[in-house]
Amino acid sequence: RPIPRASCECYTVLYNGNVWVQEKWSEALSKKMAVPLGKNIYFGLQTLCNNTVEGELFKIPLEQNGTAETGATNVSCICHNMEWMACSWKRGRQAPRDTNYHLSFWHDNLEERQRCTNHSVDGDTFRCVFPINCSGERTLVLSVRSDSEDIQPVCVLTKEGTGKYDYPIKLHPPTNLKVEWVGTLYLSWNASSSWNGICYQVETNGITKEPIEDDTRVPLNLEPKKYHILRVRAVLGKIASGCKEVRGLWSEWSKPTDWDEREEFEALHIILFITIPLCAAVLTIILLVYLKRIQLLIFPIIPDPEKVLKRMFEDQREEYLPFEYPSEFIKPNTIKTDYKMS
Repeated sequence: RPIPRASCECYTVLYNGNVWVQEKWSEALSKKMAVPLGKNIYFGLQTLCNNTVEGELFKIPLEQNGTAETGATNVSCICHNMEWMACSWKRGRQAPRDTNYHLSFWHDNLEERQRCTNHSVDGDTFRCVFPINCSGERTLVLSVRSDSEDIQPVCVLTKEGTGKYDYPIKLHPPTNLKVEWVGTLYLSWNASSSWNGICYQVETNGITKEPIEDDTRVPLNLEPKKYHILRVRAVLGKIASGCKEVRGLWSEWSKPTDWDEREEFEALHIILFITIPLCAAVLTIILLVYLKRIQLLIFPIIPDPEKVLKRMFEDQREEYLPFEYPSEFIKPNTIKTDYKMS
């Protein structure tokens, strides 16, 4: 214990392999703290009086079990859709080829450490998946160990619910994509999660557009008479940031949907291609069958004026010729040869 003085404070420091992390200490003579394993860790203590450091930093190396460089390396985890976490790691450089690792996790809501059972191995790469709600404000402890005491344990500390997560969050891709015509062409989909601040990005024919926040229905401006393929992906963004800041990884692309205006266009072409020649053939047959009648209707026969006048004069002359009685109607005694003037 340092000599008590006015305006003096005790600080603890922890070297995590890269930098010294400083923290103010209480008046207690002991301190319990969680530290990551698998690295060269030092614990330090120093006194600060009147903003002046007194004495050298008191350093204590933290001994770790197992042989150096046998612990798991490149430990990384991804939280999928706030529902489950997938972690992977590599075999230690000095670890035997037959070394088996297992992952355990613990957080404030668990009474004891839980072991991950859904694991797989691919060469020197180990993977394990376990269910967990990644949205709480709590410390998550991940431990990668081996059943052999010669293998150095590795412990990773992560903090949830902070502005910057220690592990990336990856959402599920959007589902049920639909292209609808409601006066305007729209693309709609089901949200990846019920969380706010989700950013969506639409891809049309391999060309991506600017992300949009919390909108699952967007208007489309597609080139007509062409075939279009559309996909959507999602990422958790900072709320009300306009998708300028993101808090995770982009999801996989959704199952594609398409919009094909060629079908209507080609169907119209086929109909016209069949209808126009058919109509032309029908009209040709009608013209051939009724050509004489149609010709008379369109071009009526104009009578010859000379013949018309000649016929008129002949009719008039016949009207003025004397009428000749038949011989059987004429009686001899009725015919008088002499006429006397009275």
